[in-house]
Amino acid sequence: IFQGIYLVGIGWNEGSIGIALSLMGLTALLVQTVAGDIVDKTTFDRRNFLIAASIVTALSASAILFVTEGNNEHALIFISKIIEGVASSFIGPCLAALTLASFGPDHFDAVMASNILWGHVGSVASAVLAGASAYILYPNIKYCF
Repeated sequence: IFQGIYLVGIGWNEGSIGIALSLMGLTALLVQTVAGDIVDKTTFDRRNFLIAASIVTALSASAILFVTEGNNEHALIFISKIIEGVASSFIGPCLAALTLASFGPDHFDAVMASNILWGHVGSVASAVLAGASAYILYPNIKYCF
């Protein structure tokens, strides 16, 4: 959402932003089941999958730093959002597999609920920090995203 606001601010139209954000969501929707199956069936360490997925997601989200004002070439953002959708699809199944392996089926529900709760707390905290950073750094808010 914050990236969409930034892109509007540098001249992108709402349709292009909607396509970019929809590409990420649609890709994640299509890949999530396959990602879960891959995580369940792989013999590789799930921690490595989680690390790789997190790094790729963060790098693709950082592609917005390369978008300049007046840039009408949307391919970079479109491709990075597709990559972000694929990579982020592995995070949930990896966390679930690692939680199940670490705590067993008896404690799985409680630990996953705690993970989700703290994930939401982190999302709220990051939104507040992004808003505060944008307020402090205005008009150079590009670095907040």
